[in-house]
Amino acid sequence: MLLNHIAIISSSIESIKFYEKLGFQVVSDEDRGYDRLIYMNDGLTTLEIYVDSTHPKRLSSPEALGLRHLCFESEHIEMFNAEIKEDNNGRFCFIYDPDGLPIEIRERVLNTPKE
Repeated sequence: MLLNHIAIISSSIESIKFYEKLGFQVVSDEDRGYDRLIYMNDGLTTLEIYVDSTHPKRLSSPEALGLRHLCFESEHIEMFNAEIKEDNNGRFCFIYDPDGLPIEIRERVLNTPKE
């Protein structure tokens, strides 16, 4: 089984600009009258973003049940200007989209051939 897409409810078009900075490109954009449905893709992952300012804000503390955060890999984790932490799986940091959705960025370590 493979992941097909990730659906995100956003309050404004600012989220589209945010995900473009992460490397996603708009694939389709449909104004449905009551919201705007935008699909974005980075070559591997598809985001289905519903732009609609009428939804309640995201809970932050205490966290609610359900999806906690998204996690992407990057070869250049320093570019995010966030506190870099490390655990048994390597280096990572957290950033937040314009609506406060936590985004974990994991450092992608390139495998270099051993001599």
